[in-house]
Amino acid sequence: MKDNDIDIIDKQLIKLLSQDGRMPAKELAQKLDVSAPTINSRMKALVKRGILKVAGLVDTFRTKNILVAIIAIRVDDVSKMAKIIDQLMEFKQVHWAVAVTGRYDIFAEVIVTEGIEWMFKFYADEMSKLDGVSHSESFMVTNTRRKWTLLPPDIQGWV
Repeated sequence: MKDNDIDIIDKQLIKLLSQDGRMPAKELAQKLDVSAPTINSRMKALVKRGILKVAGLVDTFRTKNILVAIIAIRVDDVSKMAKIIDQLMEFKQVHWAVAVTGRYDIFAEVIVTEGIEWMFKFYADEMSKLDGVSHSESFMVTNTRRKWTLLPPDIQGWV
């Protein structure tokens, strides 16, 4: 089995944990018709292989002082995309950054905890460091459904 291959039990386990990350191993075992030690060993293996991460998620629309922005980025040379994504992921408040198809090349989700004014500072202090960005556009998320977010580590202004 390749390192990123998962079987049907792992898939079902991940689906159940996606619905309730605190579901006890005993309950997971009953639902999947396996033993609790099997659940524990499979979870440990999935975490060790980098397939699963158990974490607390936040509904940003039910939490005061958290805004979400999506930044769409066009690059001047596609060979720079991976480097730009890596640089974006070094910024503390970038939750994720991905290469996409379409008129933009990269989308990044930014968690804003210091007010909308922070976006200007982010562009001036962080986005200006990115070599190879020909155009960027930001979009503030105003509404969503089932949007649970893992807060980036070391996020400023939260605690």
